Amino acid sequence: MESAEHRLAARARRAYEIGRLRWATRVAWIVLLLVAVSFAAVGGSPVSAATGALLLVTATALRWRGGAATAAAVRAGLAAGLIPFALLLTLKCGGALCMIGDCMTHCARFCAFGGLAAGVLLAVRARHHRDHVASFLIAASAIAALTGLLGCFVGGLTGMAWMIMGELVATLPAFAVELRRR
Repeated sequence: MESAEHRLAARARRAYEIGRLRWATRVAWIVLLLVAVSFAAVGGSPVSAATGALLLVTATALRWRGGAATAAAVRAGLAAGLIPFALLLTLKCGGALCMIGDCMTHCARFCAFGGLAAGVLLAVRARHHRDHVASFLIAASAIAALTGLLGCFVGGLTGMAWMIMGELVATLPAFAVELRRR
């Protein structure tokens, strides 16, 4: 038979985990807003919906089960991912460059530039997490990539690939510095 102490400890642990999960889901409104903006600008794409769902699950899981650096990585990743997201949605909604012609090429370039800018922001922010640079960069890069992809659907598969490549190019030096430090 289970003792009263064990039952109390189990209840306390369950209450703690429920509290952490509630805290972790506070990021959901941001993700849902980004998905709604993406749907309005790009259209109700099933790929956009799947990316939004993956972003929501990933951000919530990282905040719930991760440590302080991982929770900070979610915030940093969302902020960095807004760069390519906003660039592409501005291009899509403004349409000035698309009037010139070759719209997909312009979108791909903006995706690459946005990914590069997002990666630079993450590399700079990673310096504040000296003991957890690698885990911070991995988590933040994943969140930034998913956030940026919500906007880079405008650029097609090429635009999405260029955005991810831009982000990788900017964050790889920070990974290299971390590997040399160890």
